[in-house]
Amino acid sequence: MTKRKYVTILVTIMAGNSRLATAIHVAGMLSFAEEMPLTSEAIARSCKTNAVVIRRIIGQLTRHGLVEVKMGTGGGSRLTKNPSEITLGEIYTALEEGAIFEVPQFEENFHCEVGKIVRPVLANVLNGVEQSLLDNLKQITLAEIIEKIKLEMHEACQNKIRNPKSEIPN
Repeated sequence: MTKRKYVTILVTIMAGNSRLATAIHVAGMLSFAEEMPLTSEAIARSCKTNAVVIRRIIGQLTRHGLVEVKMGTGGGSRLTKNPSEITLGEIYTALEEGAIFEVPQFEENFHCEVGKIVRPVLANVLNGVEQSLLDNLKQITLAEIIEKIKLEMHEACQNKIRNPKSEIPN
């Protein structure tokens, strides 16, 4: 199997919830792109993934107007808006993951009446759960996540000063 084929398979089967976390990580790093130009390889190292995964996520964020890419020397990616104007809901939507919960439907002539009825009921309940999740993600901004990370890093550094033998998170 070629490396390219392996990466394609890896990207294809990457879990949706992992992609959201990675996309938020990417967007957070891109919020500093003006001060610190970043390559997809550098972001990939920070996310512990392949640069192809990062480029695909950046492509999706670009198609949804959250990121712009400048090609050529001195190029790179950056957010199109301030992190306080980007919600996690927008990032999630940009990933175009589709439904979180898939409930297969049976044909009208399926032999089990309970099976035919339970599926639409479950689909309705799970669609409501998914909408609730999306509504919650729309209430959280990228800036809020960045601020929480800064606080955690500050605490980790303070702990390192108090206890020099402890590790600072990467």
